[in-house]
Parts: sequence; structure tokens; C-alpha cells
Amino acid sequence: MKGFASARCEFLFPDTALGSMPESLFAACAKNGRVGVQLLFACSAPCASLEISADGFRAERFQLLSVPVEYNTGDGVNQGGAMVILPDEKPDYAVRQAPFAVYDCLRPLESSDLPAEDGRCAAYLTLAPEEGLLPGRHIAEIALTAGGERHVLRLEIAVYPVAFDENRFKQTNWFSICAMEQMHGVRRGTPEFYAVVRAYARSMRSVHQKVFLLWMHEDLSERRTKQPWTFDFEDMKPIIEIFFEEGFDTFETGGIICRGYRADGSPDMYTDDFKCAADPTVSVDSPEGYALLSCEMRAFAGFLRENGWMDRVLFHVMDEPDVHYKSDADLQKRRLQFFAAANIVRRHLPGVRIIEAVKTTTFKSAIDIMVPITDGYQHNKAEFDACIAAGEEIWTYVCCAPTGKWLNRFLDQPLIHGRLLFWGCAANRLRGYLHWGYNQFGGVPDPFKATSARNWTGIGTNFPCGDAFIVYPGDGGPWPSMRLEAERAGAEDAALLDALLALDPAAHDALIARVFRGFDDYDDAPEALESVHEELLRLLSM
Repeated sequence: MKGFASARCEFLFPDTALGSMPESLFAACAKNGRVGVQLLFACSAPCASLEISADGFRAERFQLLSVPVEYNTGDGVNQGGAMVILPDEKPDYAVRQAPFAVYDCLRPLESSDLPAEDGRCAAYLTLAPEEGLLPGRHIAEIALTAGGERHVLRLEIAVYPVAFDENRFKQTNWFSICAMEQMHGVRRGTPEFYAVVRAYARSMRSVHQKVFLLWMHEDLSERRTKQPWTFDFEDMKPIIEIFFEEGFDTFETGGIICRGYRADGSPDMYTDDFKCAADPTVSVDSPEGYALLSCEMRAFAGFLRENGWMDRVLFHVMDEPDVHYKSDADLQKRRLQFFAAANIVRRHLPGVRIIEAVKTTTFKSAIDIMVPITDGYQHNKAEFDACIAAGEEIWTYVCCAPTGKWLNRFLDQPLIHGRLLFWGCAANRLRGYLHWGYNQFGGVPDPFKATSARNWTGIGTNFPCGDAFIVYPGDGGPWPSMRLEAERAGAEDAALLDALLALDPAAHDALIARVFRGFDDYDDAPEALESVHEELLRLLSM
């Protein structure tokens, strides 16, 4: 049978060259982990059969669906800061020259039937050890039947006697209720709406996410009136309850101030005057702003106390307060306004931890968990590391930046980059990872037809392909992606590495150095990471 099979962290493409389908593959995992295998093979029939024989393992089957990559990502330098480009040749940091198609979306399969497209079948399957399975070498057989041909692939799985603790490393991918409603055609408050919310929550939990975002100001139009100010957050309650029921432990919220808007309706990204998110005409440090924010936080504190959630909150004052400004004087004015808003938050939510995406340590006195963007962290490493040495908790994030050779999870980057990000977190003692784009489909009307989101900030070109989302709108909920699988594996790696750090810091650092030296300096060969990953499992088994 002509085909291609891989158990490594790499993208496949609709035109990936097919040779003789291999007879065997090897993969290793923790006893509570899982391994994944991608399959691509020729099929002259409308449908093939994918059968799995794997005693002691739970199996999941997916059809790999290709999506378009209409642009390459710029490098932030040579293209004058353009986020997306159509280059004359493949950039050296990209996996292919755009435009091209890549297998990223995973459509769940309810049976062994695998549809063919253009004479090929593409599949992804995962195998997870069942509780009680003895460590050691196990054999799974994957039988493929296509157009009269049959091939049996022998998968050897080394299950190591170690387990990762997902509480050792935090991650959050930002969830959008409005985008979910838009893509799935459900109306807020209906049984169908809550069923889709639960499907999204389960998808996030499947990759070890235990922190969920629900902005206070998402669709606030029904929650407030003009003076006298009144706020009602009851519509958030059933959504929050669903996430807690599905195993989340932390509610991430806030966003009570913003940049305000220009006359054309776009955000005023370079503002020197922060506004209240509940009314962007009101300046934060005006008397009306003080009254508005105090009223809002008083009402929100009552909502949290009534439901017993006061100690389960991470709070944002405003995202990226030290990004995009014209002068140091503007930044200082922003700092004073941010500190004023943070003080109001702490007055009404005593003990709350404020978390914020930042580029520098400028706002550190008002923030409990700073989340620097990776290049911001690396460029200001001494300052952030001093905070870590003092016992502060630092996370990191990526978004539409950094670009070029910097690790990110764009669709034109090698898939492994999204996993190596987590090795970078471990290398630098960063305790968590944040990304804005779990399902931010605003600006992407159909992610199966275009993956570059419209940039609504007014700065630069479109967002890079895949930046805005890491799942796809499927039937009744999200369909995962290969990039989400890379993140899942990376989060497991980070938890395992943290366990090794506690046992042997020197071994921890030496192991990571084999594949990661900086967020822009790494070995992204999939086989190198697989080797180091198994060595990690071996070290923890000793």
C-alpha cells in the first residue's frame, strides 16, 4: 500500500509524497499520557476502513482535514513589520511557501469508516493507556483497508511508569462566547447554547487546561445602564458552573478598562488615556470613571461571594497595557491609570490575583502574575528573572507576535514549534502559558476556507494564519487540531519537566538544552524531540 505514517510532531500535507507504507512505528508515553499517529495513504474507493487492535488502550479516531494557508508570516523586520506576506520564495523559518494547504483540523470519527478525498485518506489516531495497564512495551495493530488493499501497521508503545501532574503547569487559551454563538448558530440561554458551551469546556480540559476565560465586558450592553450605574452578572453564572463541573479550577475574568475607540470604530491602540470598558467614553481617572469602576466591582464582588467563587478568580485589569504607545510620558500616564483601576479591584476583591499580558516589568507593582510575550521576556530576561528569583510567578504568551524564527503556533510554522514553546517555559522557570486565540473566529467567517483573521486593531496587516484559533467549528462543538495536540503534548512535557526539576535541576537543564536554548534558538527536528522526550520519561523512571 502506498502511504505515509508518522508518530512524530510534524505536519502532513495533501501532496505529501507517498512511498511504501511502513510496517512498524514506535512511540513512548507516560502512563497517563497518550500517543498520536498520522496516516496518509492512497485509496481508490470512496471510503477506507481504519481498525485498531490495542488491548489496554483507549483509542480515538479522526479524519485529517486540510485547511488553506493563504499567507506566510512575516519576520517582523524585512517586511517592515507586516504580519502576513506572499513571498517570492519560502522563508527559511516557514514550513512551506504560501499559499498551500495543510492537514490541521481533526474531525472525530464515530466508526472505522474513513472517507477518501482526491484519491487519498488522511487520519489521526490517539492511544491512551487505560488505568492499571502495566508499564512496558505494548503492541497495537492498525489495520487499513482501501480499495481492495489491506495493510497492518504495527505500533510499539513504550509505557513508562511515570505520570504527569497537570497542576504543575498552568495554561489558558482564551474562549469567546460571541464567536461560539456566531459559528454554531446557537442563542444565548437556550439548551443548545449550553450544550455547545459544555463541548468547548470538555475540549479545553482534554488538553489539561484548568483555567477558563469569560470576560466581564463581553456583551455588557445588557448588564449596565447609565447613572445611577447598575450591573447584573447573572447570565455568566450557568456558563461558569459548566466549566467548574467539567473540572476547571480557576475562573479568569476582568478587563474592566480599555484603550477606547477612534472615530471610525477601531481601537485607539496608541491612546494615552485609558477608558472604562463598561463605557469607553469615560476616562479611568475621571470622577465618573472612579464611580463607574467602583460600582462595577462592588456588584461583581457580590456576585462572586453569593456563589462562593471569590477564591477561584484570576483577574485582568487590561490586556497589554505597556504595548503600543507613543512616548514615555504616555506610558507613565497609562501606568497611573492602571494602578488606580487595580486599586479599586483589590479593594473589592481582597486577595485576588491580578494577571496581565505585558512586554516589560513596568507594571509589576500592580500585577501578581506577569505574562510577558516570549520575545519581551527574552529581551528583558534579567528583570523578569529577578522577579522569579524573588518568588514571583511569571507565565509567558505568544499571539500575532513574535514572528519569523521565534517559536509560535502559526499554520506556516513547523508543527513542533507549538510544542517546543513549553520546553522554553520549563527552561526559564515560567509557570504558565497564555494565548488569546482558542476560538476567536471574529474576522474569520469560515476557517475551512481562510485561516488568516482580519486585523481589527488598525495596526499592520491581517493576523497570521491560525493565530486566532486552535480549534475548528464542528458539529455541536469544536473539532480539535494538530496544533492543539502539539500544545497538549507540550503541556504534558512541561509538567514532567517540572517533576524532573524538583529531583535533579542539573539533569533538567542539560536535557532541555539539547533541543532549546532560546525562544529563537532551538532544534526543531521532530526526531530530536522524540528522543529527548523518551529520555525525560526514563530519567523520571529511575
